[in-house]
Amino acid sequence: MIDIYLVVFSFLFSCVVTLYAVPSLIKLAYQKHLFDDPALEERKIHKYRTPNLGGIAVLTSFAFTACLCISGNLLPYANYIFASGLLIFIVGLKDDLAALNPYKKFFAQTITALIVVYFADIRFTSLYGIFGIQDLHPVVSYPLSSLFIVFIINAFNLIDGINGLLGSVSLLVSLTFGCLFFRMQEYGLALLAFSMGGAVLGFLRYNAGKARIFMGDAGAYTIGFMISIFAIQFIELNKPGVLLPLTDPFIQSVPSVTIAILIVPIFDTLRVIVIRLARGKSPFIADRNHLHHRLLDTGMTHTQATLVLSGFNLAIIGTALTFQHIGAVELLLLLALSALLLNTMLWLYDVRQAIGRPQPLMVDHAREVAEEALQQYEEKQHQN
Repeated sequence: MIDIYLVVFSFLFSCVVTLYAVPSLIKLAYQKHLFDDPALEERKIHKYRTPNLGGIAVLTSFAFTACLCISGNLLPYANYIFASGLLIFIVGLKDDLAALNPYKKFFAQTITALIVVYFADIRFTSLYGIFGIQDLHPVVSYPLSSLFIVFIINAFNLIDGINGLLGSVSLLVSLTFGCLFFRMQEYGLALLAFSMGGAVLGFLRYNAGKARIFMGDAGAYTIGFMISIFAIQFIELNKPGVLLPLTDPFIQSVPSVTIAILIVPIFDTLRVIVIRLARGKSPFIADRNHLHHRLLDTGMTHTQATLVLSGFNLAIIGTALTFQHIGAVELLLLLALSALLLNTMLWLYDVRQAIGRPQPLMVDHAREVAEEALQQYEEKQHQN
């Protein structure tokens, strides 16, 4: 058993390292002209060129702190995790500096997932009775686990659209998993989660409000990858007979509680994929249909939209932990209804705005018809 002070130290130390590293990265970005330029893409929300190297500070502080605090016996498969994390970070960094083809990124993400799924054996082995499925055959387990990791990597990248959102959600998710792992006496994973949380908190100092630096794909990919590992291990380690005896019961409805912890990136990604496919577009084509875009369209600032989505995520986590006893499927339906309620509220706002908005196309068409009739009348008068 480790001391609680080591967990607190890992969180604070990682935060301090990030706070120290980010200003140097901002200075370097301005010297080398490494910016996210809004003029290069129409859908960009920010107005000014902003450095996008924040992921370097997050990875550096997280990895350094985790290696410093975690011994080999606490996390025996740490070498595969860090090897895969470094690979996905390099892919994201290359995408930040020179845009990559979506299919190349997907291929690299798949390789990253396969490393931890196959070599570290971090994978789903049970669905806890959801859809009537208990144990998973390896033929299903390996591709399903890899697909989940790739999905979560991209889900966290997709919510990185406004200042502070990715950092706030990642901080909440990391601390939640960290506390749960500590209660489960999985101290290696707890230290890993708290190290990630501290690194993200230090980054938020320069990203929340008026952002001085962005996370970039390198940071978003790394965070998404690590959180996917937390999610899989949380589900697997809560299987009966896996954990050490505890004084309180195991977490119930574990898959549904995991989805609740990740509700914002999961729901937002599924939502935009459905919208794009329904409109006959590729799911890889970026647009402005994300939840944070819809909130900005209601007149909210970046900070307000971030607080709303982070608050929603926190409320869903609280709901899941409160009602975990009702069953995995029932809890999953409750989470889906809660997410759809948020989406319905945004849809009703759009409807209200459309009703109150003047119809310029109809007015212009009527004006054109009137002008054409008047012109024909004048021509007839002139002929007479």
